[in-house]
This record gives sequence, structure tokens and C-alpha cells, in this order.
Amino acid sequence: MGTPTETLAEAQQLLLSALADSDARLFHPDALLEFTASAEAVGRLADALRIRAAGEVAFHSRPELGEDRLSAKKGCRNGVELLARITLASERTLTQRMRLGEATRSRMALSGESMPARFDHVAEALSTGSIGYDSATAIIDTLEPIRGRVGDLNVEHAETALVAAATGPTVESPLPFAADEVRGQARVWESVLDEDGSIPAEERAMQARGISAGFTRDGVVHRKMTLLPEIDAKFETLMNAYLNPRSKPSFADPDPEAPKDPRATAQARHDVFASLIDGAARSADSPTIGGAAPTVLVSVRQTDLTNGTGSGFIEGCEAPISMQAVEQFICAGGQQHVLIGPDGTINAIGSHDRLFNATQRRAISLRDGGCIIPGCSIPAAWSEIHHVKEHHAGGETETCNGVLLCWFHHHTIDTSGWQIMMINGVPHVKPPPWLRGGHSDADTPWRRSTKSRTQQADLLQLSQLLVQ
Repeated sequence: MGTPTETLAEAQQLLLSALADSDARLFHPDALLEFTASAEAVGRLADALRIRAAGEVAFHSRPELGEDRLSAKKGCRNGVELLARITLASERTLTQRMRLGEATRSRMALSGESMPARFDHVAEALSTGSIGYDSATAIIDTLEPIRGRVGDLNVEHAETALVAAATGPTVESPLPFAADEVRGQARVWESVLDEDGSIPAEERAMQARGISAGFTRDGVVHRKMTLLPEIDAKFETLMNAYLNPRSKPSFADPDPEAPKDPRATAQARHDVFASLIDGAARSADSPTIGGAAPTVLVSVRQTDLTNGTGSGFIEGCEAPISMQAVEQFICAGGQQHVLIGPDGTINAIGSHDRLFNATQRRAISLRDGGCIIPGCSIPAAWSEIHHVKEHHAGGETETCNGVLLCWFHHHTIDTSGWQIMMINGVPHVKPPPWLRGGHSDADTPWRRSTKSRTQQADLLQLSQLLVQ
């Protein structure tokens, strides 16, 4: 007999041979189903091995070991990073494997005696390939949080019943439960064992609150938010204030020419949230990183930027972004040239340009009062500054060439049809064709646009003087 690693290597070769020799497209229906079941059985055993290995790495990398922990010895911050380097799996998956591994790993008492795992029945079922990753997760995720309230004996009783259901047959079912059925049954056990609970509902909510790390799919980042009721109420109130025409903040009298918002409600809520984040990042109360305000780093090749082709990449985000999005980042946040040689050496770092400074922002905010697109209620603090004449076309980073736009109108200014022109240093706008009531571009006058109450008061007084 060889070492466990050598045995796994032999099994890997057998699996490779099975893959090479099998073409599922040639199977008859019954043979295909048998092949599928066999493949899943192998997968469950692989799950057990990966969970066991992750649990061991987690144990030997636990924080209390200090510099003696395995991850530190290998130059990694923690066990997740160490596993990621070895397995190339995602940190999300590895974190879950480590959690399951710790819950199904034999424990050591203070006396040095071996103790069963917290979920010993799940561990045994995993080791025999009777259950897989999904069923084990369903049982442990549901029962572990209530252990402190219902006691170890009750959790073990529920665990035994759930493992029996997952491996089948049982009195309730002649067939093993699928993972989703196991999770549903676990919820039933949870409700029976922890009907009232010893922790008030508010404290449970505090434990359940959170915003998950995002994952990228189809070009957007998905996150799960679990908000406390009072936080959600504040969030909803803020959203409604800026989206509901009857309740949103009014900087002036209702504008009869204000366009109807073309966005779906969920899209508009996203864009208000985007503006809110921008405003918070610019706040003087925001924490700094290395002495500078929190800054999103976007990298792009100079040739792609010049030609308007290719994509850019945001630090920490998997999905590439379009050149249009890169241009918006540059317009709002500036750019800095870094010359990197073929061997990866940084040869030169240019100065930071295309960024309106704090003094210019205050002046533009006083002049514009908020996003200058008629009908938009996003305030100045949440708005970005847009170069009316693009920087690459010779536009200066001066107050006479910068206007406030919210995230949405800045993001769509090149495609929405809205036109902006600075006339004697004052922003003027012209609506898109679908809002002109049949008038041509030549017949549609430029309209001075500001949300500043002081500016609007001056305009009102001027109009009264003209009438008199």
C-alpha cells in the first residue's frame, strides 16, 4: 500500500481513463442514468476528501497558533489564502469547505483524549460517500446556529434523523432525500427545537444582519443584503425621497418640462445608491487609505484608451468594464499615467490630472446646486463633475468646463440625447429629440440649467423685471 496521496493519484488516473473511454452521448437512456449516478457517487467521495483536507488546513492555521500556524509558515495570511494557492478554487468555496471540515473533524479534549466531531453522524456519512457537500451544508448550516439555545443532545437527535433521511430509506420515504429536501426537513427540526428561542428577536436579527461579498455573473455583481428593519426603513425612505415625484426633495417649483424617467424602478434605485456611495466617498468623514480618500483603481492600456477599443479592469472586480465606463471614471476621478516596461518594471509615473480639486468642486456645486438635467433631484454632494468638452479634445479642467451630473446622467450622457453647452461659463442644456415635441434641433433653444436656489431666485427676479 502506498501513501494516501499516492492512492489518490492512482484514483485520479483511473478517473482520467474513465473520462477518456466514456462518451455519454453514445449511452442508451438507462446506461446514461447509471453513468450519472456513478459519477455523482465519485463526486461525493471527492467532496469528503476536499472537506477533510480543508478542515485539517483550517485546524493547523488557526489564529491562536500565531507564527506557528501553517498558513504563516507558507507566507499566507490565513488558511483560506493557503488553500486558494494550492487548489485554485474560489475563496467562497474554500471558506465553506473549511467550515464543514471543522464541524466534521474529530476534536481533542484538554486531557488529550480524542472526542467525536461536533457533527459526527454527518462526518461518517461523508466519509462513506453516502451524502455530499450540499446535504452536509444543509444540516450543519441549519443546526449549528441553534446549538447554544437547544443543547447538544437535541442537535444530535436532529442530526441523526436528517442523516438518516439523506441516506434513506426511512419510514417517511422509501428513497433518500435530495439536498433541497434535507434542507427543508432541517428547517422543520429548527422550528420544533427552537420554537421560541432564548434570544429575543432583536438579538437574532442582529446576528443575521449582513451584506455578502459579491460575485460577478453576466457583467453585473450580485450581492445579498440582510438588513435590520430600521436600517431598511431608512434605506426605503431615502430611495422614495429621490424617486417618488410627490415626496422627493424639491429644489424649485415643479418643472413642467421635466422628462419622464425612462428607468425601471429597480434601475433607478441602483442609480440613487450609486450616487449615495459617491457622495459618501467624497465626505470629509470618510476614512482614508494611505492618507488618501478611498479610490477605485481602474487600469487600461494607453493604446486602448486612445483608440476607444478594448476593456478596462477594476481592482478587485472580476468582470472587465467597457471603454465608455473607463472614460466616465476618468472624467469623474482623473487619470494617472504609469509606464510599465515589457519586463513588468515601472519606468515612469506621471502626475495626476483631469481631476477637479476641492475648491473647484465647491464652486461648481454652488453654481449648479445638483445634477443639471431637468427633473433630476440628485443633490450636489452626490453628483460627479463632467467635462463638457472632453479632456482628450482639449477641454480644460476648469469651472467653466465642468458641470454636475448624477451617476446615471453622467453614465448615459453620450447616449441619452441630452446636450450640454457652456455659454459664457454658464451651463445650458437641450433635451433629446423625443422630448422636443417635434421641434428640430435648430428650433430648440438652449436652456439655462441650475438647481441652485440662489440662482433660481435671481432668475425669478430677472423675469419679473422683464415683465415690468
